[in-house]
Amino acid sequence: MGPFTLGRVESAVRGTSSDQLPGGRWRFHPQQLISLGVLVSLLLLVACDADALQSTFGTAGPVAEKQLLLFNVLLWVMVVVFVLVEGALLYSLIRFRRRPDDPLPAQVHGHTGLEIAWTIIPTIFILVLGIWSVVTLFELEPPPASANTLEVTVTGHQWWWEFEYQDADGSGRFINTANELVVPVGKPVNLLLNSDDVIHSFWVPKLAGKVDVVPTRNNRMWFQGDEIGTFYGQCAEFCGTAHALMKFRVQVLSEADYMAWVDSYGQAPGTSEPLSPQAQQGQQIFMSTGTCLACHTIEGVPGAAGVIGPNLTGLGSKQTFGAGILDLNRENLRRWLNNPNDVKPGNRMSERAPVYQTADGSISLSPQEVSALIEYLLSLK
Repeated sequence: MGPFTLGRVESAVRGTSSDQLPGGRWRFHPQQLISLGVLVSLLLLVACDADALQSTFGTAGPVAEKQLLLFNVLLWVMVVVFVLVEGALLYSLIRFRRRPDDPLPAQVHGHTGLEIAWTIIPTIFILVLGIWSVVTLFELEPPPASANTLEVTVTGHQWWWEFEYQDADGSGRFINTANELVVPVGKPVNLLLNSDDVIHSFWVPKLAGKVDVVPTRNNRMWFQGDEIGTFYGQCAEFCGTAHALMKFRVQVLSEADYMAWVDSYGQAPGTSEPLSPQAQQGQQIFMSTGTCLACHTIEGVPGAAGVIGPNLTGLGSKQTFGAGILDLNRENLRRWLNNPNDVKPGNRMSERAPVYQTADGSISLSPQEVSALIEYLLSLK
């Protein structure tokens, strides 16, 4: 017996590694299978963290709660069926396995009663679960019949989200904002979804499931935030180069905070607090031909009425910018303004703004001018 064969025998006795059988097949020992099972279990446990930012196992509204209940019931029914079927299969394989010198078993042709039972019972389960699924979908289709419903039009762009409130406060107040949807707690929000370019998908896991956003077609969905907080969403349909960077947030505020946000929207910069000299310089740069004016709107600023890019009204009060990919602060704004394509490849700002038509795609403004522009943007509250 050579050393290679001895090594294989020793390995098999110890049970610490796998053996290669004739034909290239491998035999795995119990310790390896147990380790693999533990690893898979840990990965599954990590994936089911209800407190994760975009976990579907943590809900904050009635739509997500009904969807989670339906998912859990379907999941655990399937788990029980899987365990019963596979358990019976494994038991049969072990209990009735053929041993050396066993005669051929008696030949049978099935058990009519048993076959009828295992056909009818699963069919009943499938019908019950299927009917419940359809009923739940129809229940969640229309928003609650209430005059208190907030109507918001959502438009998907490559690669950012636009939100339009036709009546934000019950008095016909129009609001247009981008990438951060602000809603009052406990109030149904009815969304009209459309796209101006390609197919997107609107998804806020803790509030509601996914709905496609399709060009030339208006889809609808609704949700309700029952907890005050910030909820993360993103495009869930591949839509181009920056698809993974097309995020947004839903801010659920108290009724008083929401009304304060509505009341303050659209005030001219410098209304609540005078602009600093540096911010005033930044405003002049913003309003200059070839910079920001052609693409962006700032409510309350005459002449700033671009519609190509996101509405920047109230930008200084937001948590993020760049479609939710960067926290709003001076350092990140400087990164973005210096070379937006380096931060978010494929964005239209780098492609269209004259100040970025340089050899390396960086901004043609001086560092001092960029600093002034940052101060102005942060003053938009």
